[in-house]
Amino acid sequence: MKLNLNFEMLSLNVRGIRCFEKRKALFQWFVQQGTDVIFLQETYSTPEVEHIWKSPWKGDMFFGHGTAVHGRGVLVLVKENLVCELKVCKQDKQGRFIIVKGLVQGHSFVFVNIYAPNKGNEQCVYYEEIRKEIDQLPDIDMDCRVIIGGDFNVILDPNLDGSGGNPKLKDSCIKVENICSNLDLIDIWRIRNPGVKRFFWRQKNPTIQR
Repeated sequence: MKLNLNFEMLSLNVRGIRCFEKRKALFQWFVQQGTDVIFLQETYSTPEVEHIWKSPWKGDMFFGHGTAVHGRGVLVLVKENLVCELKVCKQDKQGRFIIVKGLVQGHSFVFVNIYAPNKGNEQCVYYEEIRKEIDQLPDIDMDCRVIIGGDFNVILDPNLDGSGGNPKLKDSCIKVENICSNLDLIDIWRIRNPGVKRFFWRQKNPTIQR
């Protein structure tokens, strides 16, 4: 069955948006991009700032707060005129993930915004928890679409996803691949950009990119 869907998504690690000027500039940029659903990681949000951040944004905000001012935090922004009915299903207490479930343009969706830990052993536990949380969601049918985005902190192909240093696959990579296999997910960026090397994290000295 062909779906009549038309909405744009974006994911970005913002490394903190408690600064008003930075937050305002980002929100304006999202609007200029015409993006409908935005996943943000490392927001550094806390419950006290929710009403302040919601004020200039015309649309819904779903928060997953971190444990401190400079600790983690994930956020899902939904543009005002997107035809949707969404609600938060689950967010962890560490600001590492948030799961939002509902209808978008009349179709069932689950959005999972993640900010994975850096350490391999913690990642394995983390991705197993993500898998269980999705599996335990209520009222999920065969027509429901699952979209997972965010900062995975893993690479799936050492040749394409790494430059410098010693890029290698972690055990947690298998966990990610299992989630993709179980939910019939694809890496849409890699599908659209086969063979392209592009990096979102860099270390200058020595030069390492992932």
